[in-house]
Amino acid sequence: MNDEHAGSLRVELDGLSQQLEELIATCSQLRSENEKLRLAEETLNVEKEELESRNREAKRRIDLVVDRLRSTKSA
Repeated sequence: MNDEHAGSLRVELDGLSQQLEELIATCSQLRSENEKLRLAEETLNVEKEELESRNREAKRRIDLVVDRLRSTKSA
């Protein structure tokens, strides 16, 4: 192998090494963002469940008021 060929391979290996480092950094960043998104999703799901529960309670109370109104009209 001549020096020119070895130099060319070294440049190619250095380029591949740099690309690999960038890929590793990108994967790390994406994992971090994914974890943040999962936590945000979990928080939103908890909030959604709380709102649904509050809506069910409000509907139950409204139904009670409507039933009372209907019973007072019948009486």
